Amino acid sequence: MLVPGGRCGDGQQHHRCRPVPALPQYECDCELERRADRGGHRYPTVTTLATIGPGNAVRVKAQGGTCNAIIPKVVQYDAKTNPTGIRCDLYDHLVNVFGRDPTTGFARRPIDNIGVQYGLEALNLGAITKQQFLDLNRNIGGYDNDGNYVVTRTVGDVGAIEAAYISGRITYGGLGMRRTPIIDYRGYVDQPENSGEVHSRFHSFSMRQRLLEANGNFNNQVMLVEDGSATTGNGLFSDTSPVLSHALTQMDEWLTKYLADGTSTPLPVKINRAKPSDLVDACFTQKGTVKIAEQQVYQLDTTCNQLYPAFSTPRMVAGEPLANDVLKCQLMPIDLSLYKVRFTASEAAQLKAIFPQGVCDYSQPGVGQQPPDGTWQAF
Repeated sequence: MLVPGGRCGDGQQHHRCRPVPALPQYECDCELERRADRGGHRYPTVTTLATIGPGNAVRVKAQGGTCNAIIPKVVQYDAKTNPTGIRCDLYDHLVNVFGRDPTTGFARRPIDNIGVQYGLEALNLGAITKQQFLDLNRNIGGYDNDGNYVVTRTVGDVGAIEAAYISGRITYGGLGMRRTPIIDYRGYVDQPENSGEVHSRFHSFSMRQRLLEANGNFNNQVMLVEDGSATTGNGLFSDTSPVLSHALTQMDEWLTKYLADGTSTPLPVKINRAKPSDLVDACFTQKGTVKIAEQQVYQLDTTCNQLYPAFSTPRMVAGEPLANDVLKCQLMPIDLSLYKVRFTASEAAQLKAIFPQGVCDYSQPGVGQQPPDGTWQAF
């Protein structure tokens, strides 16, 4: 499988800084203030939902989003004038997966941000103040069932969340992925000048982490990254790139040798030994003509990371692990000893008022998190 720098199939919508549900402008305001200790790079952001596009974050909107041009306006959903019309959001598109809410008749939604402590790492690093942290989380808000911003946080439908995992909407590292040769090719576009871009490099590392957690290794995945600029590089995904062209040739060689292996050797072993010897993790410069072969790692000081740094995400800054596959977190009571700042009694009271149910415990699997039921499912 040749992966063109995609979104890891995590089933959540691209939003301002990451492909997760919910959160309008406050989500990246914190990130813009956070320069953390990673070379002074700002995190790629956009300013509003409307500027992610065309048609990325607005896919959460049942009204005012992106409907196919073939659907007449007169039959499209309008909360006031046509409440039974066609809803063009992602979730209603996948209603056979998520099911319908018996009250509204609309698709259930798996997006949730209850307990998420936005800016937590930035707070602990001293990049934002305690008051900024409290204000951010007090005002973050969420989406209603039509994809409109509301002041309250979003409560995900647990049935939809379980369906997202069971159906494979959240890419799982086991099952079919375990037996699939993967070349994760990426035209790098993370730099701030690409502020409306959603193909962030961290997705590659999230997928690698999912493979590692499911299988104990990522032997069937190779990462290749080069400049994705249309001016200084070869573009996001272009057949003019010698890196991509050669990757296709290598994938053909890999699959041919793999499929020709008629021994009883376990499939993962077959995949690993069928891999072309020159197909290794690497980054490229000079429009793909100069290869730097080194294992690709997340946010460590390597040559490739100096060229193509992978930035974090608001959910990961809030404590979510690199696998980035928790739709709704398990909650735990607030423990002031876990923060690297000391809250006053007044600030602690504010924190508890903001998170009356508790905060995310990312040491636990997410609510409803489980492997898919199987491969090649139909709905």
